[in-house]
Amino acid sequence: MPLQLPNLDDRRYADLVEEARGLIPTYAPEWTNHNPSDPGITLVELFAFLSEMLIYRLNRVTSANVLSFLKLLNGPDWNPLGKDPDQLTPEEIAAEAPRTILQLRKLDRAVSSADFEALTLEADARVARVKCLPRLDFERNPDREKAGHVTVTILPKANPEPDLPGLITAVKNYLTPRLLLTTRLHVIGPQFLTVGITTTVVPLPDAEEAPLKQAVVDAVKKFLNPLSGGDDADGWPFGRNVFISEIFSLIDQLPGVDYVTAVTLTSPTPGRRINNAAAELVGIEVRPYELVTAQMATTDVTVQAL
Repeated sequence: MPLQLPNLDDRRYADLVEEARGLIPTYAPEWTNHNPSDPGITLVELFAFLSEMLIYRLNRVTSANVLSFLKLLNGPDWNPLGKDPDQLTPEEIAAEAPRTILQLRKLDRAVSSADFEALTLEADARVARVKCLPRLDFERNPDREKAGHVTVTILPKANPEPDLPGLITAVKNYLTPRLLLTTRLHVIGPQFLTVGITTTVVPLPDAEEAPLKQAVVDAVKKFLNPLSGGDDADGWPFGRNVFISEIFSLIDQLPGVDYVTAVTLTSPTPGRRINNAAAELVGIEVRPYELVTAQMATTDVTVQAL
């Protein structure tokens, strides 16, 4: 489908004459004779006629004009269809215009966090997820903002990734030429926070203990999985805290569970407890660059008989 060229100026002869007459009192108030026989009005009509012809030409973009624009946009090395651009037919020029426009829309500069994340996913097919953290120099101080620095943390599709250093290098090499001049880039692998979960549940009368325990463990690990967890099953979000209430609700909805009496969260990393006003544990803090590793076995599930 050909591109619809815009009407750059829709004024006609009568519009131009009327506009010029309307300006006479402002710029020449002593000029009071606006009849067609007046020499000044004759000149106004002549200039309106010439202007209308120029406007008509302005709205007629020729193939030669389009080709010049395409050369400018594609650069001196542009070689469409394997031949010199000056040998293109008008039909071929019309076909090349949409391709050039689409190429202009292709993301090629990393400015916003969304830009960094989109380009990182393009950099290597082994990258499953990515999180951009602006103003963060992870290598020196991951918990303090630093202007001009950007940290990109990647999660590979394979776990573990057999060549994580090579993947990090590939992403960094792809992003570096697309950075703003003053940006300091840091690319890191996934950072995991281990969260231990224990729970006590009351089963339904017909539920078997061993399968129920395994179902609880599988559901919790799937919910916190970095590739397939979370509310939308597209991976537990980077930096999302883990709350007891979420795990409580998840387990309570499982088949075979009547209700849940207790859920406890722990982490070997100090300083991650989230307490309420009564100093009771309600969750585990996850830093913006971290994902979660669920540490839970069937021995962590207590089935309490009625």
